[in-house]
Amino acid sequence: MSKKSLVVFSLLYSIMSFAQTLTGTVQDSTGIALPYTNLIASPIASPDAQITFSISDELGRYKLELKKAIPYKIEITHMGFSKLTDTLQIEESTTKNYTLIESNESLEDVLVKAEMAVIVKEDTITYRTDQFKTGDERKLRDILKKLPGVEVDREGNVTVNGKPVTKLMVEGKEFFFGDPKLGVNNIPADAVDEVEVLDNYSEVAFLKGLKDSDKMALNIKLKEGKKKFAFGDLAVGGGHQDRYLVNPTLFYYSPKTSVNFIGDFNNAGQKSFSMSDYINFEGGYADMIDRPNAFSIYRDDFAQFLNQQDFVFNQNDFGAGSLSQDLGRNWQLDAYSIINRGIVETQNSSDITYQTGMAEDELRTQESEQEMLFSINKAKLRYDNIKDVDMFIDLLVKTSDADSQSTLNSLTASRENFVVTDQSPRKLDVSKTMSINKQFSYKHTTSINTKLQYVESENTQDWLFNQPVFSNLIPFQPDGDSFNLLQNNRTITRAAQIDVKHYWVLHNFHHIYPVVGTDYFSQYYGSNDAQILQDGSVNSFQEAGFNNDLDFRLLDAYAGFQYKTKIDKLTIRPGLIAHSFHWSTAQFDEAQVNHQKFAFLPELMMKYELNSSEKFNFDYNLRTQFGNVQLFANRLRLANFNSLYRGNEELENQLYHQYRLRYSNFNMFKGLFLNASLNYNRRFQSIRNQTEIEGIDQVNTSIYTDLPENSYSFNSSVSKLIRKLRLGISGGITLSDYSRIINDEVIDYNSNSYNYAFTFSTRFKEKWPNVELRFQQFYNDLSSVAIDNQFVQTSPNINVSYRFLEDFLFKADYQYNHYKNRTQNQSNIFEIGSASLLYGKEDSPWELGIEATNLFDVRFKNNNSVNQFLVNDQQIFIQPRIIMLKLNYRL
Repeated sequence: MSKKSLVVFSLLYSIMSFAQTLTGTVQDSTGIALPYTNLIASPIASPDAQITFSISDELGRYKLELKKAIPYKIEITHMGFSKLTDTLQIEESTTKNYTLIESNESLEDVLVKAEMAVIVKEDTITYRTDQFKTGDERKLRDILKKLPGVEVDREGNVTVNGKPVTKLMVEGKEFFFGDPKLGVNNIPADAVDEVEVLDNYSEVAFLKGLKDSDKMALNIKLKEGKKKFAFGDLAVGGGHQDRYLVNPTLFYYSPKTSVNFIGDFNNAGQKSFSMSDYINFEGGYADMIDRPNAFSIYRDDFAQFLNQQDFVFNQNDFGAGSLSQDLGRNWQLDAYSIINRGIVETQNSSDITYQTGMAEDELRTQESEQEMLFSINKAKLRYDNIKDVDMFIDLLVKTSDADSQSTLNSLTASRENFVVTDQSPRKLDVSKTMSINKQFSYKHTTSINTKLQYVESENTQDWLFNQPVFSNLIPFQPDGDSFNLLQNNRTITRAAQIDVKHYWVLHNFHHIYPVVGTDYFSQYYGSNDAQILQDGSVNSFQEAGFNNDLDFRLLDAYAGFQYKTKIDKLTIRPGLIAHSFHWSTAQFDEAQVNHQKFAFLPELMMKYELNSSEKFNFDYNLRTQFGNVQLFANRLRLANFNSLYRGNEELENQLYHQYRLRYSNFNMFKGLFLNASLNYNRRFQSIRNQTEIEGIDQVNTSIYTDLPENSYSFNSSVSKLIRKLRLGISGGITLSDYSRIINDEVIDYNSNSYNYAFTFSTRFKEKWPNVELRFQQFYNDLSSVAIDNQFVQTSPNINVSYRFLEDFLFKADYQYNHYKNRTQNQSNIFEIGSASLLYGKEDSPWELGIEATNLFDVRFKNNNSVNQFLVNDQQIFIQPRIIMLKLNYRL
């Protein structure tokens, strides 16, 4: 037998051979099963055995994994029943049933909570974290990954039973206004006592049961010694090539005051604030769906900076501070400020094959450097008396200021373009929000929400070309060996919104919710493209159809209702909202359109609960959305060296059907966690680009079209706990069909993608390393009458965490990536790895370590992408291997 086989055999033998299973049911004195009963088994005088726990399922069944021939004390507790204690020792798998007696002791709930590892009660799951710790945890994320039903990805996004967590609290107070990742990645593990998972979370207590919420929140409860305490840590590091890292995380908590600071100053490529964090601070994905122009956030310069994940160099100076102060008399003040200065250098090379006409292949290289300073600042004053009044007012100010330079070289068989670009984007966003929620009686509750917003953004781009671009459309004048095009884009947005909703309880199982509101948007957009000649004079392009000076106004007045009823385990909430849209545009003060349109938007929500851990949810909405102001600007502007764009003043609101069916099952008895979702979207009125393409150059014009577009997706995940092992499988399918107009021809496309992943992980507390194995594949296929592109990405991954000699902790991560273009039979391979070794005694605040990123010193990643126009085989250069010594001090 090989050494590797011997290790694997020993590992599995240690898991399976010495453990026996104790199963049975828990019931009350009348024989009725008691679901969600907690059972905890504590070894008696046996240092080699560990505490284990179980929670009974909806049929009262339980399962405990016990070591053979070791005596255990079994404690069984359930809300409202007296605790039952048993002592036993088993030699083989055994069945034993337990009967609990009702209790009238008022402190029973407190006793249960203090002693149990997991408690499930309606929409709340409580984890006692000491029962799950293995000793190698440093941050909150390390604990969460070991809780049953909880998943944490590399960035710190958390899902519980397949549902994403959108808010994080500490002792019931929002941590940095609820952003989960900042807390998950920074709160020290040794401060955490309990983790509460709150499903269907409502920020306003008396709206619970009235306002349907699909939000999932985490509430972190601190250990007794941390209830009024300053804690945190300070990490410093240094490495070759002048690499450095300074990462202070400081927290002060008391029942009335909470002060937090997170700092991250490094040039090692670490980013503490990501695009998903930005979305969370914008209110989250769900809150953006119904807001006009909300998803334009992905296109702004700040978002592009955050999305830059691969670079050859990154310097990041990040600071975030928050204050939460109880002012007394039910008043609360919360404030935070986030400031980030970053410098990013990128480099990539692309082999581009065009799929339209007789276009030549292109080799494109680009290098860029960007420096950005942004800030997000918010203050919120809230009054909440819990019983019948909740109101708040907040002020949000966001700023961003950047400078970037890039050099691009495009080479085809017939021409070579050399482009140098300087950009200076600036943005100011100020908004004020007020919300008043008043419960007049059990039957009548009203919610009023208002928002005022002012946004001003400007971007100056200075292009320097070695030859004229779009010479048939842009009237360049001869000017030596280079051609200088200066472009300025400016947008000003003013918005006012008010929404009033009344919750009328006709009967315990019959509610009606009338709603009325108005949204008003006034937007200005100006663009100016001109050639700057070497003598300083300006060659304007306005007579050639360039430059915009557009005013756009939109008034959306709406009214409607929702009706909610409950029939046994089924909750139904249909609704209908009527909208009256009135919009107008004026270009250079000349009126273009002045339209009014009505839309009736039905909706339906259905929820069926088999029990508190097994649920079906169905949602249907007919949604509408207007495009941003730039889409209505009907004159040309340069978008890229090979791309021109023209808007269209005749655009209208988009309409699309949205269906979603979800299923979740959380079964602690079987150690089974199952989640599945099925989605279908159908667009029948859309804003799309019509493209004229010649060679590698394209001119895009927005059009309003009824060309259908369908998208189907199915995603599921299953995980199974088997003693110290967790096995999982997940997968997804996305199918879409749509049409695009290219060179006046309507072309139908089918885009299909498939993915699956197998995972295997261990949960040892000692002796053995903890290993997480993941194998995943992605398939993508884009086809039409003329093209068929198929790509496969295979990415196995292994993560190891091993505590040895009591005070040493070794961690390593390795990922193998294989991209294959099946159509052209081309393959790309790269490997990414990292490792760290930490030393620190349990009773010492000091910790010393060494870590290495990009362990194999890979210089670039390979990536393949495809769209209707081209296939892009890309090399994205990344920063070289970095080795750093780190010193950490825990307060």
